[in-house]
Amino acid sequence: MKLTGVFVIETGVVNRGDGIGNIATVKKITTPEGIKVFFSPVSYKRALWTALQKNKGWSIPMVTKEGGVVQRTGTIIDSEEFDFAGTMVAKPKYERYGTFLVDNGISINNYFGDMEFMTNMAISKLYGEDEANIINKENFYGIYLMPFGIEINRVGVQEISTVDTKIKEDDSLEEKIKKIYKALKLDKKITDEQVQKWAEIVESIDYFENEKGQKVTKIVLKKEERKRRLKELLEGMGELAKRIEGSERNLSPFFAAFSLDYIAPKYYLLMKQFLKEKLSEGGYLNTEELAQELENFANSEGKTIKTADFINYNQVVNEIVEQIFKEN
Repeated sequence: MKLTGVFVIETGVVNRGDGIGNIATVKKITTPEGIKVFFSPVSYKRALWTALQKNKGWSIPMVTKEGGVVQRTGTIIDSEEFDFAGTMVAKPKYERYGTFLVDNGISINNYFGDMEFMTNMAISKLYGEDEANIINKENFYGIYLMPFGIEINRVGVQEISTVDTKIKEDDSLEEKIKKIYKALKLDKKITDEQVQKWAEIVESIDYFENEKGQKVTKIVLKKEERKRRLKELLEGMGELAKRIEGSERNLSPFFAAFSLDYIAPKYYLLMKQFLKEKLSEGGYLNTEELAQELENFANSEGKTIKTADFINYNQVVNEIVEQIFKEN
């Protein structure tokens, strides 16, 4: 099962490029329709993980540096972020492909070279100088579309085949967890108290040989834990900001579309067309009209798309999560 979605976000510059001289550039890309501004999935997800750690109590993942690459370490047991984001390396011994996939947030409106001229004159005068440093910033404000997908069936489920944990069937959950972290050479980073707490969220840990002859350790978290993680992730996406240049850039969607029926959010194309037409008309973005367009589109294909605005977002998220775990 996969949950796909598209967010409509109205905000300014979310993350910048490398800069040219004293010019702070925006991230932009040339398209057949003109130059668009975008924010990267890495920038978005880092803001999301930080917010969830701060506001929802999510744990900070373990990290390691092997082969010169810093990456997340551990398992889905100790970290919600590891569960959704996985590891950066294709085949590390920690073995986790991300379950939460985000595409670039790309603006509907074009970039037209807006610049902001800035100095630190006020601070310089406090220091007793009349000279000031100068910086030019490319500026932008617009409407972004951000597609994403969550592989629901893999949230809270992990198979490890890169190391042999040597788990026995009659081992307790605590013993199985300790053997996993010992095999991953992380046993010195954990305590007995942590292991006891982790065991409370684990439904099962199985050990078997797959069709390739590999020894596989399969971790499955309890339904309540998987449900909590998904709900908090979606709620965190619905109320998100990113700190940049001394201010917070709003990343909360003013309109969102979700579906459990599409393997890819192709309704993104309908949303893009609708928003482009409205912007070219200079008219008000009627989200009720957009919601109706999406409903008609889904009905024509025998599928369902749920929509939400900033007012009923959490209510819709709760309905989606309840539907997912009722079916599973």
